[in-house]
Amino acid sequence: MKCDLCQGEYREKLISRSYRHRSKTVLVEDVPALVCDRCGDILLTEETASRIHLLLEGDPDGAAPLYRFPQRSPR
Repeated sequence: MKCDLCQGEYREKLISRSYRHRSKTVLVEDVPALVCDRCGDILLTEETASRIHLLLEGDPDGAAPLYRFPQRSPR
């Protein structure tokens, strides 16, 4: 898929994303995303964004909790 910003190509990658949630910084690792190989633009599917929202609804302890994006079992 071509990037609308720079015409680079999107590639599937696992990325780390940080979010501010309830006045805390939360890091989510191994998030599946499409990343432009030229400008670095990131696209998340609606399903991925929803799953991140559910992860953030938990109440993690500590200053910077770490979540790993749950991977599906191979079928």
